[in-house]
Amino acid sequence: MNCTNDQYYKTSDFKYPFFIVIYSLLFIIGLPVNIAACCYLVSSKANKRLSEVKIYMISLTLADLLYIMLLPFWIDYYYHGGYWRFPAFTCSLFGSLFYINTYSTLFFLSLISFTRYLAVSRPVKTAQSAQRNRGIGVTVLVWLLIVCCSLCILIDNKNHVNKRNDNTTSCFENYTEKNEKTQLLVIHSLMLLAFVVTLGAVIGNYVLIIRRLSREQTALRVPQHKLKKKAVRMVLTVLVIYMVCFLPYHLIQLPWMLLVLNVVHSNDCLFRKTFNDVHQVTLGLMSINCVLDPVVYCFLTEDFRRYLRELTCYCRDKCVLWSKLRSPSSCI
Repeated sequence: MNCTNDQYYKTSDFKYPFFIVIYSLLFIIGLPVNIAACCYLVSSKANKRLSEVKIYMISLTLADLLYIMLLPFWIDYYYHGGYWRFPAFTCSLFGSLFYINTYSTLFFLSLISFTRYLAVSRPVKTAQSAQRNRGIGVTVLVWLLIVCCSLCILIDNKNHVNKRNDNTTSCFENYTEKNEKTQLLVIHSLMLLAFVVTLGAVIGNYVLIIRRLSREQTALRVPQHKLKKKAVRMVLTVLVIYMVCFLPYHLIQLPWMLLVLNVVHSNDCLFRKTFNDVHQVTLGLMSINCVLDPVVYCFLTEDFRRYLRELTCYCRDKCVLWSKLRSPSSCI
């Protein structure tokens, strides 16, 4: 069965209820969890031991919060069947912030895994040296790099909105001949390269930690051994986030773009529809990282787990007290 480009872009209608559910759950779960993580990381208690890894974690949390706070706009977009009801420039702005969140997350997760390798390979030096300045410098460089690379999306804002026949406007849903194919292919190739480099760094750090532990296992004291095992679990968690959230999207993104731009030709409507459906699912999977990132903190420190428990108990007690005050019996 053959299909035209217009028919192809009208496929994957399941994405509207799919993203409404996914984004709503992410907003409900991710907002309080990331606010709690941010409050803990910038609290005076945590700042007494502010280290390089916590600087990266603060940046990671802020990136997640920025993404989560924009989710209501995308929920509105999919609720209205792909109708962008906001000013056209906000489509490019929010789209660029999506990429800023995605690739800053990749870089900061890889940096966190590297700091865990340093903690395993040079625990005394890492504990004694002041790494705060290096962490701040690297963080500034990462943000500048990601923001500068995202400027092309902001500058090229007119190509990301598309007027439909029914007078509605779509956002990031159409790539027509007016788009520069070479520019898009270069951008998406760089995105794939960033993923490959950061994933390679995470895998490399995990392998180095395992090798280091296997050599020193018999010589390690029990407390030191537990500390290094915690580093292994944390880097393994980062690796799982990469594999679950980011790998599927980056495996399919470049082939999907080649198909959309007709660099790779196919008139098989079923094939193109299936490819587009899978692409939408991988986008949903990649969004889940904003609620999985706090898992990394849980593996890194017992203090954060204790902070979450205390915060949960405090909120529960407040809710119970509020419900008692509002009950009719409280007025008797």
